[in-house]
Amino acid sequence: MAIEKRKERRIKVNLPIRIVYQKNVEVRSLTENISRLGTYVKIDKKIPVGSEADITLEIPVYIKNLSLSGEVKCQGNIFRCDLVREVKSKKYYGIGIFFTSFLKEVDRKKLSNYIDFLILKEDKTVREGIKHWRDKREINRKTRQTQKILLSPEDYQKETLALLKQILTRLEEISHQLESQNKIK
Repeated sequence: MAIEKRKERRIKVNLPIRIVYQKNVEVRSLTENISRLGTYVKIDKKIPVGSEADITLEIPVYIKNLSLSGEVKCQGNIFRCDLVREVKSKKYYGIGIFFTSFLKEVDRKKLSNYIDFLILKEDKTVREGIKHWRDKREINRKTRQTQKILLSPEDYQKETLALLKQILTRLEEISHQLESQNKIK
């Protein structure tokens, strides 16, 4: 198992992103994941590693405070560009972008608050999943205990046959006793 080296937690989320590099080459896509430090995107263009890029992210409305949604503009550095898929003659690349600076401090705040929201949501989902798993495990444990108490159909048949044999044996004993008494009379 690899040791996580990232300083910031990455969250899987598909945000609209616009990447402009080499001053005028524009690419639009969706993020695969994001953190306060960077993002990973799949695109249909190869961007040279080390390229500087202007980045625009679109933060959706997720709370009543609308000032925390909308465009986030920053600069970034392309630190990774790997071929991830090829369909016919079309190539798709996984691009790692490190955010180097934000146009305005409010942009950094928008991104940071949205990531905090996503982390809380993800943590809540994980806690609910663990609770569901524990509840299901407890139900299964109780079911197994009940099944141990209750007999399986085969065991029930065996016990019923054993009881019937005991009853038959007792009835035969009573019958012999009655016959013996009738002979005495």
